[in-house]
Amino acid sequence: MRIRVLDSPPAVARAGADVLARLAVRIESPVLALPTGRTMVPWYAELQRRARRGELDLSRARAFNLDELVLPRDHPMSFYSYMEDHAWEKIGLPKDRCDILEGSADPAAECLRYDRAIAAAGGFDLAILGVGADGHVAYNLSGLAEEATHETTLPTRVAESLGIEARWLPLRALTMGLGPLRHARGLLLMATGRSKSRAIEALREGPRDPRWPCSLLREHPNFDVLLDREAAGGNSS
Repeated sequence: MRIRVLDSPPAVARAGADVLARLAVRIESPVLALPTGRTMVPWYAELQRRARRGELDLSRARAFNLDELVLPRDHPMSFYSYMEDHAWEKIGLPKDRCDILEGSADPAAECLRYDRAIAAAGGFDLAILGVGADGHVAYNLSGLAEEATHETTLPTRVAESLGIEARWLPLRALTMGLGPLRHARGLLLMATGRSKSRAIEALREGPRDPRWPCSLLREHPNFDVLLDREAAGGNSS
C-alpha cells in the first residue's frame, strides 16, 4: 500500500486525477469502478477540466459504478443523478460505456447481472474508492461485507445525511461486493477530512477486521491511498 499525504482536498483531487490520467495513457480501453460522494466532487471537477483541455481521454474506457440507492433514477439523490451532474459525459466517458445498478430492478437479478457484466468486461484495471467514517467501502457496511454484489439496508443516519424523504425509509442500496475490488488490477482510495481519520487508521495499522471493511483490502498488491492531512490524523507519512 502506497500512502501519500497532501496538503488539502484540492491537492488530493489533482493527485487522484494524475493516477487516472497515467492509466488512460498506458491502457487504451481501461475498465474502471467509479465512486460517488462529497469527497469525489473536486476529483470529478478536476477530471472535467482536464478533459476540456484535451489532457484526459476516456472515450474508450468502460465504467461501472460502485453502488446505487434504491430510488427512482430521476430522484435528485440517486447516484445516477450524481453521475450525470458530475461525471460520465462531462469527463469524456460515453454514457453507453457506463453501467450503474438499477435501484428499481429486482435486486437479486440485478446484482447477478452486474457481477456477470463486470466479469465479462475482464474485471477492473482501476477501482476508485472513497471510505466512510465507519470504514465502509462502496456500501459494504461494518460487519456486513460480502464478496458479490448485494442489497443492503443503510443505517438511518446515512439516509438522514443524504436528506432522503421519509417515504423511502428504510433506505436500501445495491452495492458491489469486495470480490471485484480484491481482484482489481489497481486500487485508488481518496479520503479527506478529520471524520475519516479513524477509518484510515484502521486501514493503515489495525488488524483485518470486518467491522472496518476498508481494512479487508489492505493487502492488495497495487493500492494507492491519497489523503489530506486531516484524514491522515495529522500524520504526514
